[in-house]
This record gives sequence, structure tokens and C-alpha cells, in this order.
Amino acid sequence: MIILGIDPGLAHTGWGIVETRGALCRARAYGCVTTKAAEPINLRLGKIFDEISRAIETYHPTQLAIEKIFFGENTRSALATAQARGAAIVACAQAGLEVGEYTPMQIKQAVVGTGAADKYQVIYMVRTVLALDHHPHPDHAADALAAAVCHANLYRTQELARRGAGDQMHAAELAQMELAREEAREVTAAATAANVARMRGRQARKNAS
Repeated sequence: MIILGIDPGLAHTGWGIVETRGALCRARAYGCVTTKAAEPINLRLGKIFDEISRAIETYHPTQLAIEKIFFGENTRSALATAQARGAAIVACAQAGLEVGEYTPMQIKQAVVGTGAADKYQVIYMVRTVLALDHHPHPDHAADALAAAVCHANLYRTQELARRGAGDQMHAAELAQMELAREEAREVTAAATAANVARMRGRQARKNAS
């Protein structure tokens, strides 16, 4: 499975490509789309759309992992991030990617093991999990890779749960079938015993006469 992770932002949109094989995760590429505040908004969003589309065309991901927006005190910044996020999601939607959305806390929890992790802990764990020989840079790209790792971990957990549920259902079906066979054997044995008893009774009456 190939996952595109995105850390959205109007000035900096980080992206990262992670490929999974079983429990193994490896980074194939990562980068950051940078736009300037002096540029018109349509050009800035267009650049984000184009570069995310180019990454999709190059690496062919099937899944998208993207950070949700936290609307804190800085509403203007959140709105700008929402615009960049929308441009990135449209690029992914046109390519048919399945979308997974995660809060920063969910990503930290999945990658580091605690939702209170700082950015240095996240970067270190991303490097460790993806077996990189360096810290991914810039931070926006590292956050995008973290989102992809989060998606990979949760997807695998859900797959294992589904398989476990399927195995339990299969085991229940086998048990039910075995019970039905056992009941059939008991009925057959009872019928056979009754027939043998009748045959012996007939033979005994013949011998008596």
C-alpha cells in the first residue's frame, strides 16, 4: 500500500510518500510546497494543487492521510490552512485516493505513543520507523510522513481486527457444521441400532418357530 501524507498550510504544505509491506513502512519521497504571501491566493492554491497532483502522478498512492484543522485562537491562520487543505484534497479526490483524516493528537499517539509528544519526538520516531539515515526536513514534510505512518498503523490494526472477526466467524461456522454432522451421526446410529434390533427380533422369532 502506498500512502500520501499531507501536512496542510498555505505558506508550507508538507507531503510524504510512505509504502507499506506488512508491518514494514518505508519512505519513498517527501517534500514541501512553498508559496509566498505576496502572491495572489489563486496562484498559491494552484501551486499546491499542481505539486500535490505531480507527486500523485509520480508515486501512485492509493491512500491519503491528512491532518485535520484545529481552530484555536488564530482564526485567520486556520482559514488559510483550510484553503490549502482543500486544494490538496481536491487533487487527491481527482486521482481517486481514499481519505483518512487525523488530528495532530491522533498522529502523535500513533507514531510516538503519546498525544503530548513534541515535534522532536515525532521527528525522531518518524526517522526510526521509516529507517531513514537522517531527520526528515523541513518539519512540514516530517509531519506529513508522520500522518502517513499514523494511517498505516491504524489501517493495519483495522485489517487485523477484521481478520480476527472473520476467523472467529469461520470457527463458529465450522463448530456449527461439526455439531450438525454429530447430530446426523447420532440419528444414523440410532436408526441403525433400531434396524439391527428389528432384524434380530425377526431372526429370533424364526428360530423359535
